Amino acid sequence: MKTGRVKPESGLNLREQANGRKTGVLIHNEEVDILEEITWYRVRTRDGRVGYVHGDYLDLSPQVAVSPEATDPAVIALAQPEFELVTYQGGQFTGKEVQVDKDFIPALERINLYASECDIKVWVTSAIRNLNEQVNGAIVTPASRSCHHIGHAIDMNVQYQGRLYNSAALKKANHDQLPAAVTGFIQRLREDAELRWGGDFATEDPVHIDDDFYHLQEAFYLAKLQSRVNQLNA
Repeated sequence: MKTGRVKPESGLNLREQANGRKTGVLIHNEEVDILEEITWYRVRTRDGRVGYVHGDYLDLSPQVAVSPEATDPAVIALAQPEFELVTYQGGQFTGKEVQVDKDFIPALERINLYASECDIKVWVTSAIRNLNEQVNGAIVTPASRSCHHIGHAIDMNVQYQGRLYNSAALKKANHDQLPAAVTGFIQRLREDAELRWGGDFATEDPVHIDDDFYHLQEAFYLAKLQSRVNQLNA
């Protein structure tokens, strides 16, 4: 994971989202983890605070060299990162059938646990998504990357006491008006080190949950995507 240190001696504002409300101040030379890389960086401090800072005011730390074996196709092949479509059925899940890659199941189990702890239901609206098709019918690898393409993401509404909370309702600006059970569920998602809640994106997408596989494990993401394409073309 990339890290950085605060450059200005006067410190650096930590914001709820890119160019959004200020939530705190980072001190000069404070070290943070880079969670998301745009003009603004989504960062996490060593004491667990998460927010946004402008990238111009961070000195990025040197990166440890990646072993050539980590991206060697032969090594990746030995790891067998094949795409395998499965159906998940969790006690707190409802809505559309949840079809995902087998390796996303542990994440769904944790999401199901968080939903159970908060007594809410996860109303799924989307999971695996169709890939592009050429005129001749062959499936092609999409130009853009999405965890949905390899079954490592879901879109959902939150159901609580008979009411569905959709994208508009779940935006962070509305959290002070939401039931504690709903905001508690979202907070658990945000505290999970291996999950991303879309409400924290620069452009909010509060119904989205993924594991950021295409950033964190790019070579394996591409291998799984190619595996899916090959299966569809078989």
